[in-house]
Amino acid sequence: MTTRDSVFHYPAFVRFCMGDIATQLGTAIVIIIIPLIAITFLDATPFEVGLLAASERLPFIMFSLIAGVSADKWERRAMLFCANFLRVVLLLIIMFIVWSGALSVITLAAMVFIVGAANVYFEVAYWTYTPALVPGRLIAKGNGALAAIAGAAELAGPAVGGMLLKIAGIPGALLVNSLLFLVGSGMILTVPRNKPAPPEGARLSGLSQIKLGIHTLFHSPPLRRLVITGAVWNLFACAATPQIMVYLTRTLGLTTTHVGVILGLQGLGGLIGALCAGKASERLGHGRSIMVGGVIYSLFTLAICTVTHAAPRDQGLLGVFLFCAGWGSSIGVVNIISLRQLVSPEYLLGRINASFRFITWGIMPPAALLGGTLSQLINSRFVIISACLLGLAVIVCSYRRSTAILCVEAAPERLSENS
Repeated sequence: MTTRDSVFHYPAFVRFCMGDIATQLGTAIVIIIIPLIAITFLDATPFEVGLLAASERLPFIMFSLIAGVSADKWERRAMLFCANFLRVVLLLIIMFIVWSGALSVITLAAMVFIVGAANVYFEVAYWTYTPALVPGRLIAKGNGALAAIAGAAELAGPAVGGMLLKIAGIPGALLVNSLLFLVGSGMILTVPRNKPAPPEGARLSGLSQIKLGIHTLFHSPPLRRLVITGAVWNLFACAATPQIMVYLTRTLGLTTTHVGVILGLQGLGGLIGALCAGKASERLGHGRSIMVGGVIYSLFTLAICTVTHAAPRDQGLLGVFLFCAGWGSSIGVVNIISLRQLVSPEYLLGRINASFRFITWGIMPPAALLGGTLSQLINSRFVIISACLLGLAVIVCSYRRSTAILCVEAAPERLSENS
């Protein structure tokens, strides 16, 4: 392999990764710090903790499509910087409110909502900007490296966040977290600007631009197949995933410590899978990598239900199964992102990314609710088995009817601007 085959040969990508390490670690720490502030400092009720979680997720429904238009209209590096720096300011504001003793659940929920809005703009700009950092043939490897950074941050974030709260207290933890986002913001300024030239023609209104992104997503065969694949994946995964924890704790009777270790192995598998995603796309192509990743995820998640006892050997098997499920999931997800970036017209990439996320993430809450309802009526094992078997059936039917993405090569051409 020559240096040109490595994403780390490109200095702008290396600088972006350095900043992303700080940003992703800060994001992972926020996830643990905010609920702990509510529980330990404000003595929040379970409903109020749920309200905070909803406040963080609501902006994804409200602002994703608008953020997509912005990512195609504004300079993307500036959008990344502004969203990241806004998180710095908001965390510092929360820190000063904590110091003043004036923090309430409603105030914290309002701040979390604004942080969530910043997250939306950052993430839409993030996946729209990154294809400009490496050649098209290396996009899967680049996305794999970025996904690995995010996976490592998710593994380390809870432990680092808990340690910061213990050593520095809530204000100190918030200060350190804001500094991480500040470092990430500074590194963003070291990478090139990126603003695609819009197509010639009449200027469209914001609503028309949103419609154009959705229209392109569903009228382009590869993009349509991708969004259907992503939606089906999230439908079954989000129905099954919460019930895995129920199965481990209530059916098998594992302690929270054992559950944490076993789920940590799934995260480790996801990290390694992200690093393998580029190699998988080279050998199989993006389409086959997506389907193979889905099959591996479904089979090993299904295998969890073959474990019916909590003996040490059984716990080891659970860890192996979830490690493999995380590995397959990351290979599939990274290649979905990469293929979407490769085939989308550059001037529409922000709107396509936002529309894709709006649809595939929008299906997650009802899927989780459906899984919880079926688990309440029947049991968690039934939900996990049903979701995995249905997911496998969809993959098999797609393969047999040639409606899958198997026809797309590892480095497909972008859609023409007139398509």
